[in-house]
Amino acid sequence: MTPTLSRRHFLFGLMAMSVLPFDQEAKAAFTFEPFSFGYLTGSYLGTKLPDSFRLVQESQLFLQDALKGLNRDKLDFVIFGGDNVEVPGKDDENWQLFIDIAQSLSCPWNFVLGEQDVSGKTPVDKMETYGRDWKGKGMTTNRSYWSYDPVDGIHVIGLDTSQPNLPTGQISDEQLAWLKKDMSANAGKFTIVVSHHPLLPPAPFDSGGIWDDYICPQGSSVREIMGAHDGVRLALSGHVHVNQIQQEKNIWYVSSPSLAVYPCAYRIFRVSPQAVTVETYQISFPALIKKARNQVEGWSLAYKYNPKIQAFCALLEGSKEDQNTKLSLTVPGKRSEASQPKHKKGKDEDDDKGKKKEKEKEKEKSKAKGGKSEAADSQKKETMPGKAAEPVNNATQAPNVPADKDEKNDNKTPADDQGKVPDNGEPKASESAK
Repeated sequence: MTPTLSRRHFLFGLMAMSVLPFDQEAKAAFTFEPFSFGYLTGSYLGTKLPDSFRLVQESQLFLQDALKGLNRDKLDFVIFGGDNVEVPGKDDENWQLFIDIAQSLSCPWNFVLGEQDVSGKTPVDKMETYGRDWKGKGMTTNRSYWSYDPVDGIHVIGLDTSQPNLPTGQISDEQLAWLKKDMSANAGKFTIVVSHHPLLPPAPFDSGGIWDDYICPQGSSVREIMGAHDGVRLALSGHVHVNQIQQEKNIWYVSSPSLAVYPCAYRIFRVSPQAVTVETYQISFPALIKKARNQVEGWSLAYKYNPKIQAFCALLEGSKEDQNTKLSLTVPGKRSEASQPKHKKGKDEDDDKGKKKEKEKEKEKSKAKGGKSEAADSQKKETMPGKAAEPVNNATQAPNVPADKDEKNDNKTPADDQGKVPDNGEPKASESAK
């Protein structure tokens, strides 16, 4: 006799399934040990160029601050997602400075190239400038794209989408053939694909027209190759500065904000066989974040999206779920907003906390002695007035500017005269992106 299932038991079963923990809803396809890594793109490190919508003058401070934040967590590795420098500079001075700062990381690191890394008056020879640094990481290759296993059972692929002096991405047929072969050779491993240009463009860069100048035309071909391998579950990109997460098939495509462009952020990914937790952190300088937001007013592309600059700023920030989220690796399309992350406290923060407690104790002792110290402090305040730091107000609205604003004079910098095209500025007529 076939057993029957009552409506009551059926509904109870559905309710029980709905309260199962996020990581127990389906059997995981992978068996690796949990790991974590940092991802940082668009640092635009430079020393001699003025600020535009990219805060180049503050880029060294931002990069040092971000790496200090990454070092607070025991990460397994860090990936830099391209546009690491504004331009390599004379005698590669900007790139050499970047390496010096990156050496402060307490974990291994690697990088892919963006168009700024290979741009300048004279196009950069990729392997001559960067090849020795990949070789120093044990990659004996004569190509500007690579793959390696930073953790047992974890495969990371770094694609090269960069073209000198052009915002449009490009992937050669040779690189596509290599990608197919590499994925077949590493089938079954949890695989992360990193490219500077997005392979699945986030809105509005998926809508054609002027937005096509900033995508990689071969993105669909790469996605077809990736989709044929079940191990590929995560694809990371930068370039367009938009904070947005999408899924196609079983692959999560994460477009990340830039460090030197509002909202001045970087990410940490915590990966288990069941889910990928994405955490987004901003730099530690609220006043400079506010400055970066104000600089968006001089960005011609922002007005093409919406004459109201705050709309483009919101696009760069992304939704709360795009900033901090948990992406399921077992249930297609499932994601949940994660709580606001907090870095682990480093030794320097503990030291500062200790010094603060000591000062409070000394103040209490002064009060006990009759308030002489307070009177002295009061006199000091009268003779040396201090100025409070200006708070960040993300609700500040930029004045409306017509969409047909003259772009020829938008934030023109000496770099433009070097033949360099801003990442998301209009390409010069002589340097068409198509």
